Amino acid sequence: MEIVEKQDVEDLEKSLDVAIQFFSVHLPNIIGEEIGVFLIEQTQLLIRQNAADESHFYFTAAEIYKSMSGQDDSEKARRWMKGHEEKLSKLFAQTSSLNALLTEKNLSPLRLERVNSKGGIPTKWRIRTGSVKSTGTGNSNALKVRYVVTHIDDALPWAKPFSNLILTPRKLILVAIGLLASIVLTLYTLIGLVEWGSKTINTCVVIFGIVAGIIFMTLHELLNKGITTYPAFWSKKLAKNKLLTINATGQSKAPICMKAVTIEAKCSVCGEDLLIEKSREFHNRFVGKCRVAPSEHVFAFDHITKEGKFLR
Repeated sequence: MEIVEKQDVEDLEKSLDVAIQFFSVHLPNIIGEEIGVFLIEQTQLLIRQNAADESHFYFTAAEIYKSMSGQDDSEKARRWMKGHEEKLSKLFAQTSSLNALLTEKNLSPLRLERVNSKGGIPTKWRIRTGSVKSTGTGNSNALKVRYVVTHIDDALPWAKPFSNLILTPRKLILVAIGLLASIVLTLYTLIGLVEWGSKTINTCVVIFGIVAGIIFMTLHELLNKGITTYPAFWSKKLAKNKLLTINATGQSKAPICMKAVTIEAKCSVCGEDLLIEKSREFHNRFVGKCRVAPSEHVFAFDHITKEGKFLR
């Protein structure tokens, strides 16, 4: 059985950042390379605008041609793209200078993917990383799964500071003090030790304290486990497998940051979606459970390596 793997946005973003640096030194001198730079820049822009879903990463010849030349001519764009596609493909070949640099930095190589026209839909191109398909049942791969980040952050405006925050010791202390103070004030208000002059203000203080308590518990689990469920009321839309994770920054003064992501995976036994959730059976660890066989197809979950072995 073949299982289609989705794009990992975090891996893609890291490779795109290095590619942008590469082209700041090695300036493109042919149109095929200029198209490649355009695709890299536009894909990076989509990720940073939180449009990080694979369905947004494709570009048609008309879109590419119009953005680069300012002309809106679909037929001319199709011929223009076809004439430069060979040079474009060489730019993302496995042995290209760009991919050699990415491999040297232990990052995922970038490759060009073309989706041919079908059913009236024009041919589209995109830049992606990783393999497209893997085999499942019948070999050792059925004993492990690969998790991929398919979306990065879609927090509501007031929750954005908690969705992509560098966790310095100073920030953690200030946030903890602020949240604990709000919780204490709420408790004092509830038992009558503090009066705010009106029921409306009292109610607002209690509501704010409840929110502060939820945020405090969320951060507590995040710092203990490196991962927690993303609060539903922080997000613009509901979705499965939305998580808040801790990641390394590579900076000595601020070694960790937290990030809101959506992670997906396919069960390597039957090919169905995996749901990531806390399991009492596994000591409140986050695990991946098959949507159609949650008791039988259970996998470990590691948000750093993005791999999981078969648990049951």
